[in-house]
Amino acid sequence: MICKYPYWFLGLIPLFLHLGLMLHQIRQRNRQRQTIFFTPARAGVKRRALLLSLTLTLLLTALAEPIIYQQKPVFKRSRIDMVIGIDISKSMLAEDSVFPGKTSTSTTLNNRLNRARIMVLDLLDNLAGERIGVFVFSAESYELVPLTTDYGYCRYLVENLDELAISTPGSNLAAGLQTGVEILTRTPADTTGIILLISDGENSADNSAALEKIVLEAGADHRRIYSIGVGRQAAASLIPIRTPDGSRIIGYYENEKGDLLTTSLEPENLKELAAAGRGRYWFLGREQLAPVIMKKILLDLHRSGLSSVTEKQPYTISSWLLALAVVTFLLTL
Repeated sequence: MICKYPYWFLGLIPLFLHLGLMLHQIRQRNRQRQTIFFTPARAGVKRRALLLSLTLTLLLTALAEPIIYQQKPVFKRSRIDMVIGIDISKSMLAEDSVFPGKTSTSTTLNNRLNRARIMVLDLLDNLAGERIGVFVFSAESYELVPLTTDYGYCRYLVENLDELAISTPGSNLAAGLQTGVEILTRTPADTTGIILLISDGENSADNSAALEKIVLEAGADHRRIYSIGVGRQAAASLIPIRTPDGSRIIGYYENEKGDLLTTSLEPENLKELAAAGRGRYWFLGREQLAPVIMKKILLDLHRSGLSSVTEKQPYTISSWLLALAVVTFLLTL
């Protein structure tokens, strides 16, 4: 135990000197009168003197603000590593997304990829010490930003993500998830890993067994998987081909038979991933979803005890001492 203002204990010196002198005088008077010290009257005087001394001692101790330390679990956001996977398959170029009123980017194309990009930028604004990494995936997966707390660097790379670099057709959720797991394997053992996938849910690869295996591996290492669906679910959308500057549409993507490709949000794949990974699923619409997502993720981790450490926390007992001083003073009346 330590005291914030220990100089208040100097007041105990005259207090104890006065108490000792008063008790000495009482004993001297008793000897002179040849009376028994503990007569009811004398005993009452001594009792009140001791209670008043105790009251003043408690008061001075409270003014010194003694602090004790207790072992308590503390939630640490700095012990959270979050990797965000952005689906960059061709279907993410479908222009069927809605955007918030105020966005973090100047883009005018309302495609799914830009909506996912804005989501990542909004999440960066809601971080407070967490390390973040970003990877992109289509048929294959690549690490874009290694785990870092340099949110400015991460923002720059996400803002300049070039959708024209998408060349490999198809979408492989397992490949993306595997990259997220591999990034988190480079983190310390005492951190909590979060994988957040932003996708339209299309999975052209027939790899459900591999996907299930990766999810189980992630769960065994105390990691959680969350997912965000982007796109329109009710109706299929065409995938436009735009000029390099994005100013106009020059055609639409076709399959090998020459038929126009259509795409729609497939939320069930993303919901199953989140459920198996002990996470949550959200649909990305017009609302500002980043604060809600971070709040829910932190709440999940807090409830599960993940990302918590046991630390000594200071606790002042001055209020208890003051309350006890009041009680001892009332006993003197």
